[in-house]
Amino acid sequence: MSISERTRKLVRERAEYLCEYCHASEEASAAQFDIDHIVPQSLGGLDDIYWG
Repeated sequence: MSISERTRKLVRERAEYLCEYCHASEEASAAQFDIDHIVPQSLGGLDDIYWG
């Protein structure tokens, strides 16, 4: 399933344009970061934009 542009924008803003794994800045990267589940869907991860 494709991720909508709206969801991509919300996730990037929520993460403050940082990698949610290593906290590197997207601005310093040569490419735009991928949007991925922190917890895989196969292990119960959800598509909710906000978690915690």
